[in-house]
Amino acid sequence: MWTEIGKSMTHLLRSPMPLSAFALPKRLVVSFPLAQLLHRHTPPKPFCSRMSATPSTSLTHTISLPTQLGQPVQVLAASGLSDSEFRAAIESSLFRQWLKNLECENGILANGYMTLTQVLIQGVDMFGKRIGFLKFKADIIDKGTGKKVPGIVFARGPAVTVLILLESEGTTYAVLTEQVRVPTGRVVLELPAGMLDDDKGDFVGTAVREVEEEIGIRLKLEDMVDLTAFLDPSTGFKVFPSPVWRL
Repeated sequence: MWTEIGKSMTHLLRSPMPLSAFALPKRLVVSFPLAQLLHRHTPPKPFCSRMSATPSTSLTHTISLPTQLGQPVQVLAASGLSDSEFRAAIESSLFRQWLKNLECENGILANGYMTLTQVLIQGVDMFGKRIGFLKFKADIIDKGTGKKVPGIVFARGPAVTVLILLESEGTTYAVLTEQVRVPTGRVVLELPAGMLDDDKGDFVGTAVREVEEEIGIRLKLEDMVDLTAFLDPSTGFKVFPSPVWRL
């Protein structure tokens, strides 16, 4: 199944305006003989998960932040988390990067107006031997009001999405794949995508692998273009999307 994008999508991709400023045109679904190749269901990868909101009294860890000298931060494990899961969480690149972001130039703790007092590790989703998703709650206090700011964190590793545009008789088509997405309660059409094995993973190589796994198209590594390379250096060559589900 291909979804027709048409001229409006072509202009959208070439426009310098933010993507969020656009509304995509109404889509026309067209079937082709290659439907079995370009539109097929990919079963979800297995993973294990544990999550709890009750802290455990036995698993704790203390960290010190340069912006909060003399104010140690307690990291607690929720009830049900094993020692190995707790250690994997606090030593993971996901958690370490979050702490680093708090204290960067425009981080929440950088100006001294807020303070981090406690972190509760609630859930760890293991993808094999590595952490795929990490769920925790941070107690961050606004010093001016003395109140907590919303601190629920769902952390995941870097991922790549591939946009494949096909030209046919003057019409542009985007190749989508059908996926079962439990959080939405629906089967949805989406761009081929996948998570990297680690923070230093190969974006281009992952893109090639995910396209072949999800829609059966083999791409050449040398033909791929990493669009993150065109980002402003101040972003760290990373994109932080904020998706919105619209009913």
